[in-house]
Amino acid sequence: MRIPIASVLMLLAGAGSLAAADFHVAPTGNDAHPGTKDKPFATLGRARDAVRALKAAGPGRDFVVQVRGGVYRLRETVVFGLADSAADGHTITFAARPGETPVFTAGVPVTGWRMAEPPAELPDKAHGKVWWAPLPDGLDRVYTLFDGARRLPRARGIGFKPVGASPHFRADDQHVLRFPAGAIRNWRGLADVEVVLVTAAPWTMNILPLASVDEAAGVARAAIPGTYALLKPRFGHFPVSAWVENTLDALDEPGEWVLDSRARRIYLWPGEDEPGQDIVAPALTELLRVEGAIDYDGPRDTPVRGLVFRGLTFTQADRYTWERGRVGWGLQHDWEMFDRPTAMVRFRGADECAIEHCRFADSGAAAVRLDLHCRNNRVDGNVIERVGGVGVLLAGYGPGTKDVNTANSVTGNHIHHIGEMYWHSPAIFAWQSGSNRIANNLIHHTPYSAIAVTGRIVWDREGKGECSRTVRWEEVEAARRADPRAGQDWYERERFLHGRANMVLRNEIHHAMEVMCDGNGVYISGAGAANVVRENFIHDCPSGNFGEGIRCDDDQYETVIDRNILWRLGGMATFVCLKGKNHVTGNILAEPLSPPRRGMLSLEAGRYPMDGAKIEGNIFYSTRRGDNLCQGEKFLPRCEVARNLYFNTADPEWGARYLTSGRGQDPARKSIIADPLFADPENGDFRLRPGSPALKLGFEPIDRSVIGLLERPRTEGDTIDQGGKPSETR
Repeated sequence: MRIPIASVLMLLAGAGSLAAADFHVAPTGNDAHPGTKDKPFATLGRARDAVRALKAAGPGRDFVVQVRGGVYRLRETVVFGLADSAADGHTITFAARPGETPVFTAGVPVTGWRMAEPPAELPDKAHGKVWWAPLPDGLDRVYTLFDGARRLPRARGIGFKPVGASPHFRADDQHVLRFPAGAIRNWRGLADVEVVLVTAAPWTMNILPLASVDEAAGVARAAIPGTYALLKPRFGHFPVSAWVENTLDALDEPGEWVLDSRARRIYLWPGEDEPGQDIVAPALTELLRVEGAIDYDGPRDTPVRGLVFRGLTFTQADRYTWERGRVGWGLQHDWEMFDRPTAMVRFRGADECAIEHCRFADSGAAAVRLDLHCRNNRVDGNVIERVGGVGVLLAGYGPGTKDVNTANSVTGNHIHHIGEMYWHSPAIFAWQSGSNRIANNLIHHTPYSAIAVTGRIVWDREGKGECSRTVRWEEVEAARRADPRAGQDWYERERFLHGRANMVLRNEIHHAMEVMCDGNGVYISGAGAANVVRENFIHDCPSGNFGEGIRCDDDQYETVIDRNILWRLGGMATFVCLKGKNHVTGNILAEPLSPPRRGMLSLEAGRYPMDGAKIEGNIFYSTRRGDNLCQGEKFLPRCEVARNLYFNTADPEWGARYLTSGRGQDPARKSIIADPLFADPENGDFRLRPGSPALKLGFEPIDRSVIGLLERPRTEGDTIDQGGKPSETR
């Protein structure tokens, strides 16, 4: 029986009630006040210090700071350290007052707008329509601009595909971009210009500043190397894969803006007759940080403990830019950066802390990071929407023996429209992090993969390969000297990988992979053993670039893909892909949206041994003649294939051809061809009617009612305007 959400909220509100609060914070408060209900503090930092002093003066107990609704503008990151830890067994909670919405924003109002004298570069159509204002004091450069809750688009040049092609994803010089005539110019303010592109490997996009342009030769040089060759994508559907941003000659549409950092001016073509009152430029990427004592090179960190943040909204942070000299410090394929302040809220050295029932929205930054030492923390019941990067990132130490990013939970969150600036951002990304519970989240409308659990490393001692500078070489080499094992395969290296024993459970995912290529609903690669992907519902992903519902990619073994429902997937329409010894048991794979070019089940053994992989107890269901059931049938004899059910309403022989495949062998044992008797498969109801032959095979029914959000996340509004009041969702 589910507890009504109203009852849950009443229980939660009790912890932050007026009577229980030790201190109060309000936008109309004053930090010289005592922090009472009638005389509240003005800032979270002042309340933090007051709790710190009160905690030091008395015995350990719980503390509560109640935060009134309204807007809190941050010019500096609010940092909580070891002195702010709760006593053992207790918590310190910073909670919204019941029924109110505190909004923490990095936005600095942009004022002093005046009609621009048209610069020479401005298009004729923009004359008389573009305004300018000075960049706010204290800001040197901004990459995002907001008008209320709306992130405004930067002026964007014509789209193009880079010139040239390569048989490899990498090039010797990843700074060089060849472009068609007219696509890039040697602008006067070149240092402000960035090129946005999907690289030759279409699972990664880069935003790179330009260093030089040779218009005659059609060659631009980026100031920072791309992840892969700066060429057009090798595959996938990308009518346009590159363009430049932040040039005055591209300022040709209402709502667009440009920064001239040399003149310290922001140019804007407003959507109305003149700029509104709610235009802000962000001063920060990181709004709040909980940070313990990190001994990066040593064996032990000292974490902050017991901090809880509840019911707060974080918004209008800036995009974090890639740094020079950070080659080898990216997380798989540079989908994120190792140990950097890229998110609005960051835990770095934290145990038993929580961010719950909060909202992260309308930002150039990612939402939440749990970095390095983070154990037993909770990211629960939040709404994450319209952010520039990852929704939630769990990123431990690199491969070695220091394994302290574990046992966290990411549960009950509603995550959608993320990766709006860095398209390759997963909604939930666990890198070198293990024993986590990623459960009952609703994830949709993502440009790339919904959930990724990875640990892929290029084991390059020189530090030039992807993630290679994160490897803790001294620990690895000392462990090998103490316990040498033959070979360099995954089973030998797995002891240094931390992404093991994660539970990806009961998440609902739809409309993933809307932009990028070669991504998935759930992606597991280069992680440790014993990861389990169970009882997830992945459905309605129509993009032509969609890869697989669930994929075990390179260097991955001993993963269990169990009792998931995969329905109405497009693109390659592969429901499950295996590389290596992984196990597919008890799943429903039904109704591809397009003919599955690589099969509903894809076996890509190659250099990854698949011997002993289990493909047992699954239901394969299609209503279209000609759907490819399995790619890589030659690898079936290496697998344990048993008790599967195959049914195609349009092709009675569909399953029979599969059962007799595999180099002339019959790899299936006790598998059958029969109608599974689903209740209403056209509408996604895969309950089994009485008498279903699947039940005779031992198939255990999957309960859809426990998948996805069990209750609506507790937030006070779907979108927040500058006054901190709820408004309608766009």
